[in-house]
Amino acid sequence: MKAVFRDGEGHLRNGWKGLGFVVTAAILAGILMWVWTLLPAVVKPFVPHSFFGFLGVLLVSLDFLYLEKQPLTLSSLGMSLDRRAGRDFGVGALAGMVLVGLVALLGWVAGGYHLERAANTPVTAIVKAAWLMLGVGLFEEALFHGYLFQRAIRGLGTRWAQVVISLIFCLAHPFNTEMEAPTRIVAMVTTFLAGWMLGLCYLRTRHLALPVGVHMGWNWFLGTMGFGVSGKEARGWWTPVFEGRPEWLTGGAYGLEASIFCVVVLSVAIIALTRWKGSAAPEPEALPRPNEAPALTPPM
Repeated sequence: MKAVFRDGEGHLRNGWKGLGFVVTAAILAGILMWVWTLLPAVVKPFVPHSFFGFLGVLLVSLDFLYLEKQPLTLSSLGMSLDRRAGRDFGVGALAGMVLVGLVALLGWVAGGYHLERAANTPVTAIVKAAWLMLGVGLFEEALFHGYLFQRAIRGLGTRWAQVVISLIFCLAHPFNTEMEAPTRIVAMVTTFLAGWMLGLCYLRTRHLALPVGVHMGWNWFLGTMGFGVSGKEARGWWTPVFEGRPEWLTGGAYGLEASIFCVVVLSVAIIALTRWKGSAAPEPEALPRPNEAPALTPPM
């Protein structure tokens, strides 16, 4: 029974570390998001609840590093505030907008919908949406592709870590049970592929800036075009008018992430990222515990 929880050296297995991290992060992030609800209404737009969730994940990540006697640095979690991070974030945001723009273009060419200019959508609403989506990107990427992903790689290897984390990423997103079965299947496949793509963004840079940028750019531009974002209604500069084509083609009320064209675009992006050698700096080694050899960096 002991072998289930500890490895040959007597250390807690990475799978249990990951499980403990997810449970603890979910609890603290939930508490902090509840605290957000107590803020004055005039303050909430400036500090969206997603930033409180990110803070919870960050604090738990640092706590788990401390328990492992690892360096308490942002770089240990794939984060930093430097020139390279800014560049990768900007490139990622642009790439996310381009990718979801291609999905929208394919749906329009297929006759699934057309866009009409929305009335009375101020610029401030679009800016607030960008700020909100930055918080969402930070929260979800720190949760899925920070400490948890690193431990999954150490315990399972890169490929299986990608499978497991992408599956968790998919299941963590709600899917409306009222959706037609084909649409729900497409949405789930798309979300799994999105998790895989974002994981590759981290693997190719060993930094969260690129996946955070892609995540933010995708969600923000999707909402700006007026499509639903993971099933949540969005108000943008345009409003899609659907032409009666099947939901699995257009995504319907769920948004473009339930469109078959999204599967195509994400698959192409994954192939491109797989072929790209990346710009990853050497991943920092885990500090050895007493009587323990230094941790090995898993093969790509």
